[in-house]
Amino acid sequence: MRRTGGVQSYAHARRCLESLNFMAIDAANTDLPPQLRLVRDFAFKQALSLPLERNYLHQPGLVPNQTIFRLEDLRKHLNNPFLDLDFLQIVDRGRLVDLRGARCIKVVQRRQIEFVNRCVLQQHLESGAACVLEGVDILEPQVNLLAATLDRAHSCTFSNAVVFFSQRGNEAYRGHLDTDDVLALHLAGAKKWRIHRRQSPRRVNLTDLPESDMGPLEAEVVMRAGDALFLRSGTPHQVETVDEYSLHLSFDLCDRAVNIEAAFNLILKRYDHDALPPYSDTNAVLDKAIITGRTEDFKREVCDLQERHKRNYEEFRQMISSNRVSFFDRFIAAETKAVRAILIAAFASLPEEINYALEIFGTWGGFLPT
Repeated sequence: MRRTGGVQSYAHARRCLESLNFMAIDAANTDLPPQLRLVRDFAFKQALSLPLERNYLHQPGLVPNQTIFRLEDLRKHLNNPFLDLDFLQIVDRGRLVDLRGARCIKVVQRRQIEFVNRCVLQQHLESGAACVLEGVDILEPQVNLLAATLDRAHSCTFSNAVVFFSQRGNEAYRGHLDTDDVLALHLAGAKKWRIHRRQSPRRVNLTDLPESDMGPLEAEVVMRAGDALFLRSGTPHQVETVDEYSLHLSFDLCDRAVNIEAAFNLILKRYDHDALPPYSDTNAVLDKAIITGRTEDFKREVCDLQERHKRNYEEFRQMISSNRVSFFDRFIAAETKAVRAILIAAFASLPEEINYALEIFGTWGGFLPT
């Protein structure tokens, strides 16, 4: 039995590796701007190919003079009066700020129009607060393009893109671990990452970890602009801004395979239609549920559900990539063309006017009339 299990484990690992290689080739064929290609190649050719005993990979200077996301972009989004505050977290001295006070309303023809009082954000940032901007793949087409590529990291991945801004002595998060792989791209300033030994998978007690729960320290890495860092899931880490401020973009490579809750729900639906009689032994009920979960029909249902999820994620990326109002483009183009024609006509007549002026100048013997 042990020998057979080893063969099965090897075969499974080989299939996973072949699948990963296929997805890496698929991602490599995606046309991306040069800076995004650097991140993609780091993710697929180095980070995801790490030996299992390696928990992280730091690549200094991966994207020099990066323009993927800058401090100016963060300022642009925070200055949008219609910013959805559900996208934003402000953390001041370790405490999450209640931003309800920043929600304002103007009544226009009996309709309530919400907007953001940016002075509230300004006040907390001036006092040293950190901020977290979620949904950056929705806000920035270039980030969405990279996220769509990273979605190919595993069999059913749907990436989140989050920007972290912090100031010295005030971080957004305390020591924690993530349940998914993380790819971080440092954008500005400097931040020290304390990386601890990877822990067994779990879904509870993930955040605000005391030092005793962080485990043995494995490495300290200082991230600077253009650096990239890959962390495997379950790797505790804690950060410290060592410059005046720090800005980085983090991609959570979220596992969106059919999870245990969804699988159990499917089993329960089947059990509802084919249940044991009342007063049955609990173990018999569980055995029937387990048998249901092992049928080929059930496996096909799970595969179909996962394929629907993947199609939804792909449609989301495509929608975001074209999510703009282009109706006015033809009017703007027509106005631009008209202005260009006027300028060309003006410049075309300019030589005649200059010659006329020179003729007048000559008739006065080279002197201007007074």
